[in-house]
Amino acid sequence: MSISLEHIIPAERVVFLKATTKEGALREMVAVAAREPEVGDEAKLLEAILEREKIMSTGIGLGIAVPHAKVPFVTDFIVSFGKAPEGLQFNSLDGNPVQFVVLIAGPEGEQERYLQLLARITLKLKEQSVRRQLSEAMDVDAILAALR
Repeated sequence: MSISLEHIIPAERVVFLKATTKEGALREMVAVAAREPEVGDEAKLLEAILEREKIMSTGIGLGIAVPHAKVPFVTDFIVSFGKAPEGLQFNSLDGNPVQFVVLIAGPEGEQERYLQLLARITLKLKEQSVRRQLSEAMDVDAILAALR
């Protein structure tokens, strides 16, 4: 099954982050995801995301973080994309600031779909040309074009 990023990250779930901290960015990202009817409880999703970060940072390097949680009160996968133009300290694996945050919230028991989604997102964002386009993007349309 091929997963298209333009279908899983609609314009209304792309945000230019105002936060200057990791936790602030995660709060913003959860708030964006929680606008969707598939997310049953914003506070519990935030708690799950923050708990996951305590285990190990989801800053995977190259300026990318992929915070995620699979929880019973989310009925289908919701992905939101945040750009932090100034970069955020995220305790990333490579020690560098994070500029792109892709939050994934999904239902429990959907491990295969989750892994496909995660692989599709990380493969796309590991492309240097895509990261360059995202860095230069000044609006939502430019971000969506880079993700296509």
